[in-house]
Amino acid sequence: MDTRAISKPKNGWPSMFENSGWLDRFFNTPIDEFVNMGKVMNRPPVNAKETDRIYGLTIATPGLEKNDIKIEIKEGVMTISSEKEMDEQEKTEGRYNRREYNYSSWSRSFMLPEDCDESKILAEYDNGELKITIPKKEVEKPATAKTISIS
Repeated sequence: MDTRAISKPKNGWPSMFENSGWLDRFFNTPIDEFVNMGKVMNRPPVNAKETDRIYGLTIATPGLEKNDIKIEIKEGVMTISSEKEMDEQEKTEGRYNRREYNYSSWSRSFMLPEDCDESKILAEYDNGELKITIPKKEVEKPATAKTISIS
């Protein structure tokens, strides 16, 4: 079996292996420049865990302050959202050669489990991470069987 080296095309079509063509620019340019999908694509990642006593959510929110984040609970659904715009200084200082992240709005909603205690949910923001602790309700143990003597 013989092998051949990949060479530049001779017919003028762009090569997938050439780093200076339109194809390279297409794959290395944020999708926002071609289609305005920034708000659809901008959802922070979430880690969810459960222990015997709590449910926990950790949401990566770098670049935000705790005042930029809003948490609401309505009818058993917890919605976490944020909206932040570029400040005036960023808008006027220079020109970006490449911009892969931006500030925009996002929202994530989660159905709360039936065994959670909504009144005791805690949220903490530290170093770009929002940590939400959702305590579980104390499960009432069924009453032990009681023997009744017949007289």
